[in-house]
Order: sequence, then structure tokens, then C-alpha cells
Amino acid sequence: MATIVVTGRHRPHEVMFLILSALAGGAFVVGAKPPTTVEQLVGPWVLWTWYLLLLASGVIGLVSIVQPDTYRALVLESAAMVGQTAAPLLYGVALLASSNSAATFAVAFCLTWAGASAWRCWQVGRGMRVLQQAGGQ
Repeated sequence: MATIVVTGRHRPHEVMFLILSALAGGAFVVGAKPPTTVEQLVGPWVLWTWYLLLLASGVIGLVSIVQPDTYRALVLESAAMVGQTAAPLLYGVALLASSNSAATFAVAFCLTWAGASAWRCWQVGRGMRVLQQAGGQ
């Protein structure tokens, strides 16, 4: 019988990004203004997609933390990590396309965040497969 160890549901940095994503996405959706320099670098559709992805993935990820069922929690965490990959990837690529050298750090940060989220999504998927093989689902 396989030993199942679920380690990812309460990683502090992941929880921090989920909380910040939910708060920032929610704030912008209800009307908070982004810095004017950011508004000038990317189109409105990029900003709105970014906001909605942050809000949705943050909330879904936080809901996954409180799920008592491990498999359901992993499914929700996986969905959140897809959003946490897509949001900074979209934003980073949009900033990169702006060809503004002042955005270099933001581009690097966003692409690194997207990479870390994609890696976590892969880890969660692997955990879900282990649970399925063990007969948990």
C-alpha cells in the first residue's frame, strides 16, 4: 500500500500569494485604480483579465485549504495554480511586449511566479494520481 503524504495545502508562501491575489484582484474589480504607469503599459483587457484571474485563483486556492477531503482540496488547489500560472504569465508577457526597460524586474518577478505556480500545479497533479492509484478516488 502506498504511503500518501500531503505537504502542500498549507505552505506559507503559497497561502500568502493566494491571499494577496484574492485581495488585489478583489480591490481592482470593485474599483481600486492601478498605478497610472501600469495602465499606460498594458491594455485594459490585460488589466481586467489579470484582476479576474487573481481574484478567482486566490479565492479557489483559499477554499482548497479548508476542504476536509484531501482529493477535493487537491483538485481545487490545482485549479487555483492554473490561475496563478496564467495571471502572472499574461501580465509578464504583456509587460515584456511593452519593451519598457523599467518593467524588467516586474517581468522577471511575474515569469518566476508563473513558473513556481506551474511547478506546484504539476506537484498537485502527481499527488492526485497517487491518491487515485491508492484507491482514494
